[in-house]
Amino acid sequence: MPEFEVTIPTDPALGGTLIVPDRARAFVLLHQGGGVHDRDGNMHAVGFKSSLYRRVAQLLAARGIATLRFDKRGHDKPAPYPQTYTCWQRVEDARAALGVLRQHAGNAPVYLAGHSEGGMVVGKLAEGEAVAGVAQLCSPLRNIFEVGRWRAHRLAQHTDATQRAKGKQAVEYYARLEEYFKQGTKLAPEDFVELGKGYPAAYSGWESYEWLAGHWANALQAEPRVRTLVVQGGRDARLTDDNIAQWQDWCEARPPAELHVIEHLGHDLNDARQKLFRVDEGLIDLLANWLVQA
Repeated sequence: MPEFEVTIPTDPALGGTLIVPDRARAFVLLHQGGGVHDRDGNMHAVGFKSSLYRRVAQLLAARGIATLRFDKRGHDKPAPYPQTYTCWQRVEDARAALGVLRQHAGNAPVYLAGHSEGGMVVGKLAEGEAVAGVAQLCSPLRNIFEVGRWRAHRLAQHTDATQRAKGKQAVEYYARLEEYFKQGTKLAPEDFVELGKGYPAAYSGWESYEWLAGHWANALQAEPRVRTLVVQGGRDARLTDDNIAQWQDWCEARPPAELHVIEHLGHDLNDARQKLFRVDEGLIDLLANWLVQA
């Protein structure tokens, strides 16, 4: 199956991989979740190894769907590294990648698909780009700051005393950051890294202060006007308890949007019934069918 390297014209330039099956029925830009992942899903900054997005691209290619996935800025930096990216750079990098995808799509429909925070990014991008539709997979409706704070409060209620202590530290961290944001405090990237060292249960250096401040300010709150597919997992423990209900209300108020809940789906697009990690094939079938039903 044709697979080749491309360059995304950002500053600095980012690498990407395009997979184009024969007679591709649709072209999709894939966007990763929160973190400094490479195009496949690895997060070298914290030693996290993953092939999630490569697997998704290959499974979609087997169903006649072309994809472009690309490295995020900062993916090659070790933690703790003073990152400087912002929410808006996330969107603009995705816009540049979309331009590359269009060059190869010809007359085929072009879509956006994002996982977790990536769903928020492509939703924002879809507000100003003429695309056939946008898919938001296991994405929060709230901003990442609020999701992180919710996780901290949940951890602070843990039955294990050590975990409770970590949770309380994380709660304190988010409270401190929110005060900074409210006051308009500017932290240099290296100061933010230093702050994180005192709160090991919270962020640990792969993120940037400006990025998190952007989430707190709802920079990625989106209102796409195109066909929208929202997929949520019933076994997703990484998002807030009311996330599915919020998405249900959101979709009901927007006729072009449709919500699908897959009860056995975990946050990482996995079949949570399996002991070994497997991308859920039912999710891939749902996404592929939706992409060709325009």
